[in-house]
Amino acid sequence: MTLTGKLITFFPALNVTLVIASFIAFIVEPSLYYALIVLFSIYGFPLMSFHIHQYLCPLKEDTSSIVKGYSAWYGTHMIQNMHITFPAFERLLRIVPGVFSLWLRLWGSKVGKSVHWTTQLEIADRSLIEVGDNCVFGYNVKLSSHVIKPSSEHGMVVYVKRICVRKNSLVGAVTQMAPGVIVEEGALVPALSNLYPDTTIERKVSKKENKQTNSASTETV
Repeated sequence: MTLTGKLITFFPALNVTLVIASFIAFIVEPSLYYALIVLFSIYGFPLMSFHIHQYLCPLKEDTSSIVKGYSAWYGTHMIQNMHITFPAFERLLRIVPGVFSLWLRLWGSKVGKSVHWTTQLEIADRSLIEVGDNCVFGYNVKLSSHVIKPSSEHGMVVYVKRICVRKNSLVGAVTQMAPGVIVEEGALVPALSNLYPDTTIERKVSKKENKQTNSASTETV
């Protein structure tokens, strides 16, 4: 790992230290100024750091080494680490409708309207999610747009690819989604599903819909 990679490892500790220091300052001297500093340290600082990192080392959907050279994915993972370790910060955002979707958009994800996120949702890569309108995510769904595996040539490699959930889809409870997963429009992902990388879930057409389609085709003929 490069020197830059070793230094970025300390980012979570820096972020937590900033949160604690700003919170203590607010307790000692309660004011709007210190309240805003607390909010900035929790939400603004990692988001700002991510975009600076993206400008200097853009995260790409590809397979790359974590050990050899600097890994852009590893850097972004460290920047998001505090929110992964302390998910309560993001759960607070889900109390107000639309706020969590806005939060993901600020990270670079594409999120449509009227998306329902449960409080126990876990997202490992906040910039690599694409969700259409009117989607529903069940309890304890986990989305990870990366997977790590050992490599004899490159040490440890990471495969990074965006997860896409098309509009009007439902992801059942306790489902795990890997990089490259695509949920087609109107599809239902059953509860307890474990979707492997680059899996596509298609919408199943009911018998009633088949009959209606066949009937419409007959009338057209």
